[in-house]
Amino acid sequence: MAINVNTVYTTVLSILNKEQRGYITPDEFNKTATQVQLEIFEKYFEDLNQQLRVPQTDNEYANRQLNLDTAMSTFKTSGNATSVPVGQALTVSLTAGGTGYTAQAANATTTSGVGTGLTLNTTITTPTFTITTGGTGYAIGQNLATTSAGAGTNLTVNVSAINNGVVTAVLINNPGLGYTNGDVLTIVQAGSGGNATITLTSASNGIIAGAAVTSGGSGYVVGDTINITGGGNNAVCSISSINTELYFLPPNNNHRIGTVIYKDVNEIQRVDRNELLYLNLSPLTQPTTSFPVYLFEQATQGISGALTGQSHIYVYPKTITSATDISLSYIRKPADVVWGFTIGTLGQYLYNENTSTQFEINDTEQNEVILKILAYSGIIIRDPQIVQAASQQLAQEDQNERT
Repeated sequence: MAINVNTVYTTVLSILNKEQRGYITPDEFNKTATQVQLEIFEKYFEDLNQQLRVPQTDNEYANRQLNLDTAMSTFKTSGNATSVPVGQALTVSLTAGGTGYTAQAANATTTSGVGTGLTLNTTITTPTFTITTGGTGYAIGQNLATTSAGAGTNLTVNVSAINNGVVTAVLINNPGLGYTNGDVLTIVQAGSGGNATITLTSASNGIIAGAAVTSGGSGYVVGDTINITGGGNNAVCSISSINTELYFLPPNNNHRIGTVIYKDVNEIQRVDRNELLYLNLSPLTQPTTSFPVYLFEQATQGISGALTGQSHIYVYPKTITSATDISLSYIRKPADVVWGFTIGTLGQYLYNENTSTQFEINDTEQNEVILKILAYSGIIIRDPQIVQAASQQLAQEDQNERT
């Protein structure tokens, strides 16, 4: 059974407020509770390591190794790996910004090149301008339309600051198309005087200013020329780097890998790179589909840096290429703790179970959770007595467990 987040928060507040010591906000509690849960979760692994070294009692309720395994069972799961193929684009360089692109796009599609499936995040050059007339009767607003006597269309703005209805700050929301330097645009807002204007000092004309890989596709080579669809279809980028060796990624919520299995039959043995070298020296020990091996090594590059630092699974022999053939058991990380709330009529915080995320660690840890949060709370509210009292109690409980 999981620990109820509302029970913990109200208990912590009750203890802190008993002597009017202070208060922690829901945001402070959520961050502290998440940190405490992670600390206890990480301690499971060290405690299990220690208990595996000592004899255990036959009593089913007092067997510490069994109890730890039960506490960790919530986080045990399994899933399939995902493959990152050779020729997946990692980075691109923009060689021509093109024209006619109306807005920055997430996952903009591409054409040409020897590969397929590449998508990009693109940003559009933002026009520069000056506020020529502040107008009257304006309010702060977003995505406001503009009108002009020129040929340009679809430029929208956010009015970000006013002074007694006079516009004092504006941000471009959508650069639009067809504008020229010197165009005067009137900001349209219902209920205003309709007379605030800006003058373009540099029109963008839908030029792409930057592009980053969101999905690298497959089959590309360095130097491939790629056209970005949309607008005038004339923005061009070049493939700067690609993945050069097939590898697999564990599920995103993976924390520690257990057993890796090929086709639900053969366990894939984990080895170090030097062990792989020795295995490949003899045809008798080289990895096969019946006796496969894998390396688990950290990445040094990835799509827009997203995979940098993430560990990759390199499977041998290289004839194993399908991610659906590779499954693994693993320990997932606990979800962040959230005490969800709504604001009451008096401005007070009211617990909302629907937007809350409960603790996932076992309810036997509730006392330690509260004490650890109190210790952190003492730091937040700068009360050393709270820190000292909670820390002493935690130390005593830890000593009792070890004894």
